Amino acid sequence: MNTSRPDTPITAGHDALSLEVTLNVMGAATVYAAALSYLERHYPIKPDHTWAEVAGGVLIALVPVALAARKAEQFDWRRYEGAVWRSFIAAGAPIILWQLGEAMVRQMELLRYTTARELKKPEAYVHNPTPLAERSGERARGGDEVGG
Repeated sequence: MNTSRPDTPITAGHDALSLEVTLNVMGAATVYAAALSYLERHYPIKPDHTWAEVAGGVLIALVPVALAARKAEQFDWRRYEGAVWRSFIAAGAPIILWQLGEAMVRQMELLRYTTARELKKPEAYVHNPTPLAERSGERARGGDEVGG
């Protein structure tokens, strides 16, 4: 005995519902990424609370799809599966872009730190042809004068 739902034809209502849910998930994930960015900059939440970040992202991706599927009439499993995939992609995109941006910021900070550190080493001046007295400003102030 087959008790599954009969196949439903594709209607504009289902597509509009899927698009609306996908856009809502993307908006919620963008707000979530911004909130996580703020929290990570002001509070030490990593790495102890990574599990909470992941759980929040999964909830953002799945709950809107589940609620929309329960409200819709004859929302078959194929449409539900497609909506879940679209929702995960829509929720993941802002978070991935945020993480890529954070990685670029960390890379620039590391480059700035290492450059500043390298300039403090004496080896940084090995290939500088300027005489040492000119680099320190000694000749510009007339260091050859006596009693000056």
